[in-house]
Amino acid sequence: MNLVSLPITAVYAALCGFLVIALAANVVRFRLGKKVSLGDGGHKDVNRAIRAHGNTMEYVPLALLLMALLEINGGGDTALHIYGALLLGGRLLYAYGMLVPKSSANPPRQLGILTSWIVILAAGVQLLII
Repeated sequence: MNLVSLPITAVYAALCGFLVIALAANVVRFRLGKKVSLGDGGHKDVNRAIRAHGNTMEYVPLALLLMALLEINGGGDTALHIYGALLLGGRLLYAYGMLVPKSSANPPRQLGILTSWIVILAAGVQLLII
């Protein structure tokens, strides 16, 4: 049997998993506080918590899958660490921007989504050329 080890992707998957759980717990905290059992109950803060979690769940799995494929195909440790750090840092920025909005122009949120796109695009391109 041929086993594949993905130690770099595993680290970032674990850290992103912790973030997902923290964001999910935050949704529960807001819902319990507002006595909302499903959806956001018309509360903007509950909606922001839901979207911070949901957006993370929309982007992280694809980025981690691409990282895993790169690691299997010899994409390089440095590139993987850069992608992982950008992904995790960007997701933290996005969550912060969603949960602590200061204005309509929200640089943490914007930078957070941009970093996720960069990771997905760069890893995808790298997979095509290796």
